[in-house]
Parts: sequence; C-alpha cells; structure tokens
Amino acid sequence: MRYIGNKTRLLPFILRALKKGGIAVGSVHDAFAGTASVSRALKAQGWRVHSSDLLMSSYVFQRAYVVADSADPLLSEMAKDLAALAPRESFISRNFSPARGGDGGEGQGRMYFTPANAGRIDAAREELESWRKAGKVGEDTYYLLLAAIIEGADRVANTAGVYASYMKRWQPNARRAFEISPEVPVKGSQPARAHLMDAIDAANTIGEVDLLYIDPPYNSRQYVAYYHIPEILARGWAEALPAIRGKVGLLAGEEGRSHWSHGRRVQKLFSALLSATTATHALVSFNSEGHLPPGALLSLLTKASADGKVTHFSQRYRRYRADSDRVGRHYHRDIALEHLYMVRLR
Repeated sequence: MRYIGNKTRLLPFILRALKKGGIAVGSVHDAFAGTASVSRALKAQGWRVHSSDLLMSSYVFQRAYVVADSADPLLSEMAKDLAALAPRESFISRNFSPARGGDGGEGQGRMYFTPANAGRIDAAREELESWRKAGKVGEDTYYLLLAAIIEGADRVANTAGVYASYMKRWQPNARRAFEISPEVPVKGSQPARAHLMDAIDAANTIGEVDLLYIDPPYNSRQYVAYYHIPEILARGWAEALPAIRGKVGLLAGEEGRSHWSHGRRVQKLFSALLSATTATHALVSFNSEGHLPPGALLSLLTKASADGKVTHFSQRYRRYRADSDRVGRHYHRDIALEHLYMVRLR
C-alpha cells in the first residue's frame, strides 16, 4: 500500500544498522507500526515482535502480516468468492463514489472509486464481516482477507497516493477491476502480538523487550485524515455507520488522531516513551523533514542513554511526495535523508 513514511525501501538500511550496532535477535516493540513493514522484516529475521499503532488500519496490517502464522487452506478461493460478489450499494458507494451522494448530498462527486469498484468493495467488506460473525473464518484468515480488501481498494483508488483528495478525472488504475489478493503468512520462530493503542500505553503494557523501534509521525500530517478510507474499511460499518464530514468525507471525531503530529508536543512525548519502555536498546528513525530539530533529538537521546553514547547512521533516498511544494513545507527536492540513532538505555 502507498503510505507516507513506509520503510520498505529502507529495510536493508535498518537491518544493517542493527547488525553494525551489535544488536542480537530478541524481542522488539515496533511502537509506530504503520503498514507493519519493519515488524514484518524483523519477524522474518527471527525477532519476537510486539507492534502498536493508534489506527485500526495499521492493526489490520499487523494482524495479517506479523501476527498471523497460518491461514485457511481455502484462503485463495475465499478471496475469489469475495471479489466475484455482485456489487452492492452501501457505505463506500454512497459516500466515496460519484454514483450517488451521501446522506444530505455530501458524497455527491467524490471520485475516489468508480461506481462498479465501490460496489464490489462494499460487497466484499460486508460479506467478510458476515463470515466472521457466522464463524466461517478464523481470526487470522479474517485479517488476511481484510488486509487484502484494503490493499485491493488502494490499487484502484483514484488518488495521487493519499486520500486527502481525489483526482478530478479517472486515472488508469481506477478503471481497473477491484481484486483481492491475500498473502499467505510465513510462520515466525516467535509468536507476535499487535496492540491497537498509543505507543506509550503499549510500552507500559508490553513490558520488557530487547529493542524499542521508534518511527513516529514527526510532522503535522494526521494519518487518520490522509488514509481515512482505509481506516473506514478497517473499522467497518456493521455495528454503526462511521461519522464523516467535509468535502472528502473525513472521519469525524478524535479517534485515531496522534499527539505526535503536534510539533510542540513531540519532545515531551519522546521523553515519556523512553521513560515508559523497559527496552535495553532503542533504534530511532528520524526523517530530515521532521518537526523535531536534529540537535534536540540528539540531546534527548544522549540524556536517555545509559552510557551517554548515541550511534548515528544515515542514508539518502528518493522521497515519496504526497503533496506539492508550498510555504511551510521544507522539501529537499526529491531526495530525503533518513537518520537512524541507536542508544543503549539500560
């Protein structure tokens, strides 16, 4: 899935840093899991992974790609059955397709999905939920299929990569038929746990680990706004219809909004997380475009370090751009610098 801050391309860099730092495979808390790419890579390396995030969509990915060790033998057939369902006019069709307006006409003209794809997504999401309630799928299989629905919807979404806006004309990918392609999980050497909660709360809940991996949203982007449709698909609407607002149908309310996206709070939150964890080491991903000045971060980590030492690694990479240059944004062309800071906490 296209996702701001996704570390897939930087995984070799992260794994090399752990090796250079002499950090042996053990237990890890991935405190801001996102699409779970780092948790997934660490699981493959033999780590016992505890992951956490505020967003339900992230929790779905954690359950599918990290926690799940096995799936129903009929997983592929189930996915085909869901994708082949006749389109239904439900929440996605009424609010994120131009076929009809949402309640009060707000959805009119929201070109996130073609009417055909919106109906297929509605049908697949609702049918999967009915299977779960009827006991036709186990929990691992449920999350594998739900992750595949979210990923499949993203592939045909009429956006530039995030859901803060939609394109005014149908893009070629949006005209393709919605498909569901679940991944078959790989069994890990250690059981993994996913936590739908704030990073600090998760650190208190998880307890002792060997490594804390920190990759927070240092800037003002609220991921629940940039990815509100994946979040709606993750939460579902079987029990209650999601409350949405505005031109693009953002989720109303505070659920899923992170305090880490407020620049003035980041330093205090960082200190609180380092105090809450019982990890032996911390590995911090820091993007050169973040709110927190590098000097402030270095000072904070030095103070938290057991020996006063902070090991630094850096690597340039091509940045994923979800918006254009404007006043207040500090882009460095199309290249960003990723920093990794490693400290021994105790």
